[in-house]
Amino acid sequence: MGEHSIEEWFESYQKDITSFLAYYTGSLDVEDLVQETFLVAINKLSNFKGDSHPKTWLISIARNIVIDRYRRRKVWERIKHVISADETASNGIENKIIENLDSVELVNAIERLSRPHKEVVILRGILELSSEETCVILKCSQNTVNVKFHRALKKLRVILEKEGFSYER
Repeated sequence: MGEHSIEEWFESYQKDITSFLAYYTGSLDVEDLVQETFLVAINKLSNFKGDSHPKTWLISIARNIVIDRYRRRKVWERIKHVISADETASNGIENKIIENLDSVELVNAIERLSRPHKEVVILRGILELSSEETCVILKCSQNTVNVKFHRALKKLRVILEKEGFSYER
């Protein structure tokens, strides 16, 4: 891959990184984390070999920063203010549950998932990353991503049904 320009990547992917961090941390105040992501990327640019898409690489960096910073803190308490129905995907069976949920219902269901299931739901279902991009971020196989996503959606379905929510409106 040719010369990498952090400035171009910032222009192209800053919104995606901001969205990921807002969902992942449950806070709209993620400017510092976005800046830290790009600072780490500048320092590690020589490590980027082009094996993955720049956006995927940047999201991996952002994820690692959050995990390091919030390892012992709950990061999902304020996510209620972040998710909105118009930001969800409009096609694909895997997004059917997510696209029909009210913000509060989605948040409550996601909060009850384990961290690995939360991550895969956010990356695949909300940010609409491919399973290939998701496996790079989560450092696991595509099959593992697909299995986790399938299981996470099943768990969401069970949680929602227990609360009397019908996801097939």
